[in-house]
Amino acid sequence: MNLKPTYFNAELISLLVILNLLSGFTFCQPNHQTEILWDNYGVPHIYAASEQELFYAYGYAQMNNHADLILKLYGQARGRGAEYWGTEFLNTDKTVHLFELTEKSEVLYKKQSPEIQNCLNAFAKGMNDWANVNRGLITEKYRQVLPLTANDVLLHTLRIIYLEFIAGEDLQTIARQAGNGSNAIAVAPFKSSSKNALLLINPHLPWYDYYIWFESHLNFPGYSIYGVGLVGTPSVSQAFNKNLGWAHTINPIDISDRYELTLKDDGYILDGKKHDFKTKKTEIKVKQQDGTVTSEKYEFRYSEHGPVVAQNTSKAYAVRIAGIENTGLIDEYLKMGKAQNFKEFEGALKMMQIPMFNIIYADNAGNIFYFFNGNVPVRNEGDFGFWKGTIDGSLSKYIWNSTHSYNDLPKLLNPPTGFIQNCNDAPWSCTYPFVLNPEDFPAYMSSKSFTLRPQRAVNMIKDNKAITFDNLIEYKLDTQMEAARRFLDDLLKAVENQPDLLAKQAAAILKKWDMKTDNTSRGAVLFATWWDMVKSEMFLIPWNQAEPVSTPDGLKDEKLAVALLVKAFQETTKKYGSPDVEWGEIHRFAAGNVSFPANGGPGDHYGLFRTIYYTDIPGNKKAAVAGETFI
Repeated sequence: MNLKPTYFNAELISLLVILNLLSGFTFCQPNHQTEILWDNYGVPHIYAASEQELFYAYGYAQMNNHADLILKLYGQARGRGAEYWGTEFLNTDKTVHLFELTEKSEVLYKKQSPEIQNCLNAFAKGMNDWANVNRGLITEKYRQVLPLTANDVLLHTLRIIYLEFIAGEDLQTIARQAGNGSNAIAVAPFKSSSKNALLLINPHLPWYDYYIWFESHLNFPGYSIYGVGLVGTPSVSQAFNKNLGWAHTINPIDISDRYELTLKDDGYILDGKKHDFKTKKTEIKVKQQDGTVTSEKYEFRYSEHGPVVAQNTSKAYAVRIAGIENTGLIDEYLKMGKAQNFKEFEGALKMMQIPMFNIIYADNAGNIFYFFNGNVPVRNEGDFGFWKGTIDGSLSKYIWNSTHSYNDLPKLLNPPTGFIQNCNDAPWSCTYPFVLNPEDFPAYMSSKSFTLRPQRAVNMIKDNKAITFDNLIEYKLDTQMEAARRFLDDLLKAVENQPDLLAKQAAAILKKWDMKTDNTSRGAVLFATWWDMVKSEMFLIPWNQAEPVSTPDGLKDEKLAVALLVKAFQETTKKYGSPDVEWGEIHRFAAGNVSFPANGGPGDHYGLFRTIYYTDIPGNKKAAVAGETFI
């Protein structure tokens, strides 16, 4: 095997040897041609003799880093979490049974090619073999999930992709968690100082549970890729090889719909006629506090729209998910990773097996590409807002049965602007000036959202005619608030026009502030407290398509703006002891007893490219829990 020494310097190799000797670490492998090299960040560099052995080693490596978490997630995907660990997992179990994921995973496995079946089996065997060797490292309560099978791998993938990422909003009828998002940038050679294309991959997710990324470097003859995949899944979903790379961002797409059904005589009304629900009875085992296990019986209902997720005396609510019958997700990701040029990569995308996510691409031939990927249903009417709401289930015209093809979806290859960006905004703003026109696509295709975070991305990039690699790093780490760049001057002007003693003290702090959220920034907490009170109705100029990267702007009511600044000054002083407290004094990177000053903040709200989401912790502090992950 030909290992490239540039991947590991002498110091690192020595460290790896010492750690392996101290730990007695041995890699269980099908044969001695396959090995895992761990770097000092815990990233496995896998060199395998074949594709099947790569999957084996990949499963082995994931268990090495996340055994307890994977077993918990796989237990939930089986719909047996309550049986293993108690009633807190019952709702997850019921959802898994309602959507018949076990049956779907069995069908899905049978529809895989023999090559993919062998790879899935190898992935599961790698996890089992690690567990057999390292059983003492697994928390006892999770050991009962063993052994794992290829069906478990598919069950987990189905649950996370479809029930959490795609249908989570409709199942909960609330917005997705704030941390779900991403940034991505691709730069064309003519806008790059090196005359090479540049690509930034930067997903944002919560830092726990099934959202955790697993970073790896995977190699077998004819395949070499570095990237991330969600823990417990067998696919690397954002990555690069020697010739190309791609990023995902969550797109504003609607491929899951919730329907309100009108009940009648234990059935439901569809096109003026009563229809009977299809039903399925299931027993779910539940572990009690005393350790005993009981069985509880449930009846699940299904309408023409899909599974019924909730019901009262007069209404029921059903959810329909596009793409849930897809069979080629793993194969498509493999083909994307194997691709050596744009034609091969596009050929993989045309499989349309990845049900959602934007794709931002660049290659060493100088191509950059944006694709609004997803299984968008073909609908008869309605715009994006209509389909994001609750749909009238009494009319069959709203029950879709097909999805748009690759050719139907928004995409952009090598735009004349020289760059592509996406920060979870709509496809129409993927470059600037805009090239894609929403009028060329069905009104339900996507939203027209263009918040301050993607505006920040465009404003950083658009006027730089020779972007360097260092520039790209600077963009990635940029902590300046677009909200402050847009409104701070208006606020300071309002204070001059509406004199107030406390407002002047606040303005003096803000005049010294550089509009950044670095950990030592003073003024950022004060401005953020003020901005949190500002409503869009206060904007003098609302956002408009004619000025998409400079609106909204201006303050309609200066008196109100100053009054809110005084309130922010008082609240900041009372809560934190000082109106000019450092950003990092309040915002923390914390784990256990370790705590460090943080930087960055909520992206869309403040217009921050350096996206970090926080939760309140004792002591009037905020701890980072989501946002920046793999870069």
